[in-house]
Amino acid sequence: MLEAIPVDAEHFFEFIGGSGLAVILVSVHPLHTFNRSLAQQLVGEHQDIALGIIDLGDLVLIGGPALRFLHQGLRSCGAPSSFGVMPGYCLFRGGEMLAWDAGLPAFADVAAIARSALLGIIWSGVTHDVAFVGQALHQATEQVAAQRVAMLFRHAVANGDANRRASGQSSPPHVDDLYWAYQMLGVLPTATDHEVHESWRRRRAETHPDHAGQDPAEFERRSRISAEINHARDIILSYRSGGTRRASA
Repeated sequence: MLEAIPVDAEHFFEFIGGSGLAVILVSVHPLHTFNRSLAQQLVGEHQDIALGIIDLGDLVLIGGPALRFLHQGLRSCGAPSSFGVMPGYCLFRGGEMLAWDAGLPAFADVAAIARSALLGIIWSGVTHDVAFVGQALHQATEQVAAQRVAMLFRHAVANGDANRRASGQSSPPHVDDLYWAYQMLGVLPTATDHEVHESWRRRRAETHPDHAGQDPAEFERRSRISAEINHARDIILSYRSGGTRRASA
């Protein structure tokens, strides 16, 4: 499927949470659309890849957890995150962000774009139609940017596979489970490991079964919540350690 589908903030986790690859363009304007050349390359290499586009303005206004998750993802893959969520293409697998790229031409692309512009000028002189110059520039810009982004994403997927095989890591927790875990402990995805531990300790003290008195139903309820709090902590720590930590039974 070459057409990127619109994704709203409410369905963001559902879109990226599948076991396969997903690419979302964080767009800043209706004219900022998914690079068609990039879409062709991605679908050609990964037939089941999901392509989506989400508006940055809507994300900032109503994004909530999705906005925070993207910000953390940018930090984890070494992408710019000082200003929050940056527009561009985000690559996910199983809810984990693997790579990001602005999707814009780089300085190294100038020569290739200039050659295409020259061809457009020549052709416009032959046909007496200056529109060919703009078309040539647009196509060249899209193609060189698509090639660079596709290569970056290809390496990110390959490196992720190699790292998991080398370390024997399992797949990271499903993104819905991760979101539930942060909600259960009452912390943001940007919380430090110490903050996660302190929240877990506080929640455990608040809901400990010993405070149930002589009420069997309350004891059972508190025991269930206590187990869920432990599980939430394990999911977060497993995600942050790359899936090497075993969850508590």
